[in-house]
Amino acid sequence: MELWFWAAVGGAILAGLSNFCFKIASKRNYSSELFSLYGGLVSIVFAGIALIITGDTLFTYAYVALVTMIAGAVATMGGIMKVYALRYIDTTIFFPLFKLLAPLLAVIAGIIFFGEQYTWYQYLGIGLSLTVPLILITNAERGRQSNLAAGLLFVVLISMTSALAAFLNKYAIDVGMTVVVTLWYSSIGIFIGTSVLLLSTLGVQGAWQSIRQQSNITLFGYATSRALLICFSMLLILFAYGSGGTLGLVQTIHSLYIIIPIILAIIFYNEHWNMPKAVAVLMSIVALGFLG
Repeated sequence: MELWFWAAVGGAILAGLSNFCFKIASKRNYSSELFSLYGGLVSIVFAGIALIITGDTLFTYAYVALVTMIAGAVATMGGIMKVYALRYIDTTIFFPLFKLLAPLLAVIAGIIFFGEQYTWYQYLGIGLSLTVPLILITNAERGRQSNLAAGLLFVVLISMTSALAAFLNKYAIDVGMTVVVTLWYSSIGIFIGTSVLLLSTLGVQGAWQSIRQQSNITLFGYATSRALLICFSMLLILFAYGSGGTLGLVQTIHSLYIIIPIILAIIFYNEHWNMPKAVAVLMSIVALGFLG
């Protein structure tokens, strides 16, 4: 198995841990906007330190920098919506559906825009990975959700933002932007996107009041943990792109991070667990063998 594959797997593991922070935020009723705002600030600081250490120069093409910042803004929109989605449906429903739609859109985009081609066993791995979550959606799950329709709508919207952000980041790497510089511009986009959403929702006075009233050390701690985890995850995913990984395969592998928040939600929040979910987790792991 090639280096890009292991980088993608490592990125998926860290992404799984970071996404469990969204579950914690939803359970504690943290402001999703503040959660992402503080995460964006931490990401900028982390990326800035990484720039100083590596000595990378900022990319000269302004339009590519803009594309990468848009990717960060789009990603933060998806992150904020995750907090809301997890208030309506269980982790064991949201993440498998998200795993189905987001990489499927990425595979289609990779074939159309990047001319990506796959072997038969990679197609088998993609197909296995994408269809496994369907066994998790049963009539029994409907009664367990507070608002299944709203949750499913959020799944669709978040999947679209995830695929678009991945596409834009892949484009930036392909045209020559370094991994660390891409992270830097993306972090700026995350902060700008969160700030715009916060101001448009609450206004300047309302946003300031929200920051004063809802900010606390625990929220900032979880936001910081999530930001650091996702920064390292993104560095590995971007490295996977730069090392020969295709958009479709990297995103399909990355989507397997759902295993981690599902297991952690079952352990810490006693979410529903049954045989189909166990089979889905096992088959997702098997799919890695074909993808690699």
